[in-house]
Amino acid sequence: MKLNGGQIAGILIVVGSLGLITYQATRSESTVTFYTPAEVYANPMKFEGKLFRVSGLVLRGSKTWESQTNDLKFQITDLEGHNFNVHYKGIPPDLFKEGQGVVVEGKLISKSGILQKDNLIQANLLMVKHSEVYDTKEDHSKLKEVKLLDSILKDQKLAGTQINKPVQSN
Repeated sequence: MKLNGGQIAGILIVVGSLGLITYQATRSESTVTFYTPAEVYANPMKFEGKLFRVSGLVLRGSKTWESQTNDLKFQITDLEGHNFNVHYKGIPPDLFKEGQGVVVEGKLISKSGILQKDNLIQANLLMVKHSEVYDTKEDHSKLKEVKLLDSILKDQKLAGTQINKPVQSN
């Protein structure tokens, strides 16, 4: 059986359409895009109600934890004035603490697309960043903070890349 040009074109259109539909369906549910706090601040309407990831330092003095309800509230910052309130329902990772780097996955809840102090990220996943450097018992706290900040800033330079699976923390 010979296929004519019209039949071949029809088959290619059907196969191409099915491939595109499959790609769009898997992409929208399995990938979460990583952004910097500055990008979220610059265009909050783009992020409202959509799943995304952002990293920053947990602001000292901002953490409140209610153990009976597993309710965690805190703020993250990029140390450039881009701070976000975060609400997480669940038990935080073991290494979670103030001053520590964290990657937050969630949705931005804003009022009319304008970021205000009471706007927040409703988080569904927290991943703790930690330094890869082993230090002795001597007090190197300032050095640790600088290395951690460097690590977070390095991650933010990779903003806009696709992340397909959760980051493993050690």
